[in-house]
Amino acid sequence: MAKNKLEYKKDAAFIDRETELKYLRDYIDIRPESILFLHGPKSSGKTTLLYKFFEQVEKEQKLDVKFINMRKIYTEFPDDYNYKEFLRLFFNVEDKTAKEKKTKWSGGVNVGFFKINSQVEKGIYKGRIDPFKVMEKEFITLTNKGIKPVLIIDELQALDKIYLNNGKDRRLIVEFFNFFVAMSKESHLAHIIVASSDGYFLNTVHNDSKLKKSSDFYKVDYLVKDDVMEWLLNLEKYSKIKDYTLTEEDAEKIWDTVGGSMWEIQDILSQLFEYPIDEVLANYKQKMLGMITYYIVQKERKKKEEIFSHFIANDNLWARDTNEGDAELLRDMVTNNVLYFDPTRAVYYPHGKSYHWGIRLYFEGLT
Repeated sequence: MAKNKLEYKKDAAFIDRETELKYLRDYIDIRPESILFLHGPKSSGKTTLLYKFFEQVEKEQKLDVKFINMRKIYTEFPDDYNYKEFLRLFFNVEDKTAKEKKTKWSGGVNVGFFKINSQVEKGIYKGRIDPFKVMEKEFITLTNKGIKPVLIIDELQALDKIYLNNGKDRRLIVEFFNFFVAMSKESHLAHIIVASSDGYFLNTVHNDSKLKKSSDFYKVDYLVKDDVMEWLLNLEKYSKIKDYTLTEEDAEKIWDTVGGSMWEIQDILSQLFEYPIDEVLANYKQKMLGMITYYIVQKERKKKEEIFSHFIANDNLWARDTNEGDAELLRDMVTNNVLYFDPTRAVYYPHGKSYHWGIRLYFEGLT
């Protein structure tokens, strides 16, 4: 029976990224020896890049990819989320009598969680079995079969406030990184990739003594202008859009508004089916003004205005010695995805051109 082929008037585009794909391929082709921190500003395409890469590589190599996107899972957690509830999501119980579950994302790579039986589950919950030992055993089994284990956790900072067994002495995130070091640098059993738009979090965990010489950073940034122009001037080729075309002037306007942020460009392209480009872009800038204004006026208004004032000029990078109060506020800005912190350069800047527009319009409104 033939599979249904769905037709859409716009498809998700994947532009270039040959440099990034080569880097990931080189990482997978070396025996595991370090954790890879994949970082970059919000909507720069980190998750999409990983999906695309493993769709390609799994056709050529024997891989077992466990991809855990905490962004999708964590939104469903209750406020009093605890360690046991995390275990129920992280480990999937599959007895021999149960029907085989085929949870996969495109390309045939496994999504998700470690498979255990009910006996192991009981042992984990009662504290008799270490869940990290269960993961290690599966990695060993895969390696012995000639299969490369790859563990990817996207937006791992979502687990930052969880403690083992509801205690307050052992943070789950610390245990995870101890495990990551053991599996990559020490045992060479598995490739470990941690992706996050929270560069401040990555910098904090990296400064742990165990991680300084056991991890690498790689930045996935927004698309460069040449790639954006190539995409926007060839919409049918890259996005399967046949209903309209863009002029070079139109493409320049989109670049000026959102730069190389792929998700924002996709959003704008969707709106162009219904509305003229100038209206779409004007509304987009006003939306960003609203976001910045809402964030500024909630609390610490004067301090926030002082920090944001550094980004009005064309130079969007900012790094300086901060007192404790500034550091706490900057951390809040990063956590709320208003600013991005680049852990390799120790600089802060807005999440793309659209945030620049919001900041600029906010200060224009004050004059």
